[in-house]
Amino acid sequence: MNLLIKQRLPFSLATFCILFAVTWPLYQYVSDLDAIGYMEVAHHYLKGEWKLAVNGFWNPLHSWLVLPLLKLGLNDWTAFKISNLFFSLGSLYVLHSLLNKFELSLWLKAAIQYCSIIILLHYCYFELAADALLVFLLLCYFNLIKQDDFYTSTGKNILAGFIGAMLYFAKSYGFPFFIFHFVVIHLLFNRLATVKQLLIGLLVFAVCIFPWLYALHWKYGEWMIAFGKFNAHWQFGDAPLPGPILHPPPHEGSSSVWEDPWHMRADNLASASLLTLVLHQIRVVLFNFQQWLKCIHELSFLASAILFLSGYMYFKQRSKQWLYLLVGMLVLPSGYLLLHLETRFIWVTTFIFFIAGALLLQQLTAVYPLRKLQQLFMWLIFFGSFLIEPINLLKDQIHHHKNIFEAAAEIKEQHIQGRFTSNQRVDECMVYAYLSNNPYYTIYKPTYAVADLITELKQNKIRYYFYYYSTQQDKEEFLKGSIAATGIKQTELLPSLLVIQLY
Repeated sequence: MNLLIKQRLPFSLATFCILFAVTWPLYQYVSDLDAIGYMEVAHHYLKGEWKLAVNGFWNPLHSWLVLPLLKLGLNDWTAFKISNLFFSLGSLYVLHSLLNKFELSLWLKAAIQYCSIIILLHYCYFELAADALLVFLLLCYFNLIKQDDFYTSTGKNILAGFIGAMLYFAKSYGFPFFIFHFVVIHLLFNRLATVKQLLIGLLVFAVCIFPWLYALHWKYGEWMIAFGKFNAHWQFGDAPLPGPILHPPPHEGSSSVWEDPWHMRADNLASASLLTLVLHQIRVVLFNFQQWLKCIHELSFLASAILFLSGYMYFKQRSKQWLYLLVGMLVLPSGYLLLHLETRFIWVTTFIFFIAGALLLQQLTAVYPLRKLQQLFMWLIFFGSFLIEPINLLKDQIHHHKNIFEAAAEIKEQHIQGRFTSNQRVDECMVYAYLSNNPYYTIYKPTYAVADLITELKQNKIRYYFYYYSTQQDKEEFLKGSIAATGIKQTELLPSLLVIQLY
């Protein structure tokens, strides 16, 4: 037992590798639409198609990092899963270092380290290109700024600026987050006593990201941080969307518009009044605040209590340790309140909540001694609160999306080859498109005249129309309609999926 505690880093790394290998067959069908975008970008780099590789929607770092794996001959799905393995092993390594910077007992450090194996395994298999990379980079950054001499060390602030650039290369949100967080911590922990370190970090960040910003300008003809304007997709009123019904892939050889949705950009803000925008933004913030409470509850059902008590401990002790933890819990999700928030965006705060909760309970047991059975019950609830959701999701994701791969195989088996569109399940069809090498044309408008759609189907030379139905009556009514009437062949590809060959 003492060996497991003292050698928790090598044991945790080895255990993670074993679990990853053993569970591989259970999660071989992990797939997500975002990964398709990153895969398309990676293959442009492999082919030397530099202008196509530069992308304002998919930040480049994950695609860059899988290139060596693709060059070794691994398929896309294997390469991205292996990359998630490396990111998670890196996260375990950095977490070990971060835990050592807190006054936790050795057994608590070991318990958090080993519990994190399950959490990171869930992050690995949640999606192919979710936020496992961002978790690793943020842990590196949080670990760096926790060092005692960070605010006086030029070298460490240079490294912080570099990590900040990597955060941006991994996710566009890394740009505003790093600038805001870096300034905040220098204000709170250093009172800008050494402004030079702050400026050096920001300068390194700017120097590192400028070539990428220039590349985006080179491709799109305008200066930008990421795709589109801030919340420009908001829709006001019931006016029909302008433009065509169908959106083609961005170029020949692309599977769908999701590779680079630049030409699908919307800018609906110009037609709205300032008051309308302000009121809508307030509504979005309030909604996302509710989402944030749900998200941290998914990280741990004790997260809200940990946050509240951490705030209480800071105001009681005025400790930099508690301030560090509070900043870690609150600053990352704060910017998402203006936009959109999902649990995976704030995965890294799991470890901040974990450390804060362990410190709280450790101090509680020091002040109020408990019997061994009571302590055991308390710690089981604490650690279980962080493990219930990952274990539950890992269970639910076993063989998840197997149907997508089977459908793609059936598409090839039925010799369905050519441009296609669908009445719904756009995300699923975009994955079909990539797997079967058939370009998918997206129906962009929520409402449209069927006659106009048929006209565009002919103009774009769409060969197949995928019709998803819920009931037999839906299917029969569709077969009586004008789209089915224009077809020359019908194929029941899957239960609830009818394929109409148009020519």
